[in-house]
Amino acid sequence: MIHIPTPEEFSYKELLKFLSRNEKECLHSIKDDIIYKVLEIENELVLFSISFDNGLIAVIHTDNQSPAVQEVVRNYIEDWFDLNADLKTFYAIAQQDPVLHQLCQKYHGLRMVGMPNLFESLVWSVIGQQINLNFAYALKQRLVHTFGKSITFQGETFYALPTPERLAKLTIEDFQPHQFSRAKAQYIINISNAFAEGSLSQQALALLSYDEIKQQLVAIKGVGNWTANYSMMKSLKSYDAFPVEDVGLHNAVKTQYSLGGKPTIAELHQMAEPWAGWRGYATFYFWHSLLG
Repeated sequence: MIHIPTPEEFSYKELLKFLSRNEKECLHSIKDDIIYKVLEIENELVLFSISFDNGLIAVIHTDNQSPAVQEVVRNYIEDWFDLNADLKTFYAIAQQDPVLHQLCQKYHGLRMVGMPNLFESLVWSVIGQQINLNFAYALKQRLVHTFGKSITFQGETFYALPTPERLAKLTIEDFQPHQFSRAKAQYIINISNAFAEGSLSQQALALLSYDEIKQQLVAIKGVGNWTANYSMMKSLKSYDAFPVEDVGLHNAVKTQYSLGGKPTIAELHQMAEPWAGWRGYATFYFWHSLLG
């Protein structure tokens, strides 16, 4: 068993709410407040469960694992739940905006639930382009169930994300029975090829500046400004990455500020000036407000 201490500002309740937002989610499952997750580590599938009690995250493997594998799992969870973020600084900045401050009080301890795997966040954001969230989850489920590896434990099947190498071998025609448009299929293949060939590396990108990272991401056909900013938020800890074109953000801001209509992109940029350095985190809190 692994025990991970959590910061003072940590809410397992809000974490579960976010992770439970769609019943079609296929890369983790939750039962009785316990999170189950599969990772492919050193070409082997590792299933583990996550629970929380008295300030500690407890992680249990289905099999005894080496210290090296345990370290990978620990690092993944710390990244996934963003345990190292300094929320005190974010909350201090949020006090300048009464609406954002109120959200921070309501969801106190909510941390940006990330996607430690940049490949996953890029593929997910492409899947979600120009369709509603429920259909996006359905497409993701079909992709994972069809092309991902799985492991069965106590009669239940758990799935891992397909690797870039696996998806890079597919053709557009392989996607079409699953209701992927030709464009989405090609974009996912483009992203998969970039990772499989090594022209895109999460480790290398992490050493670059915001502008350099964004330049490399948008160079891939199918990755635009929104997709790049979303993935930088969720996978590269770019807390100021601002997916300003996001429809969910527009809807949440309209509701929270009681606006007569959705804000324009220019208005959002102006509104977000006081959030500088943490605009991605603010976005995440506005998204979370859509869950109630």
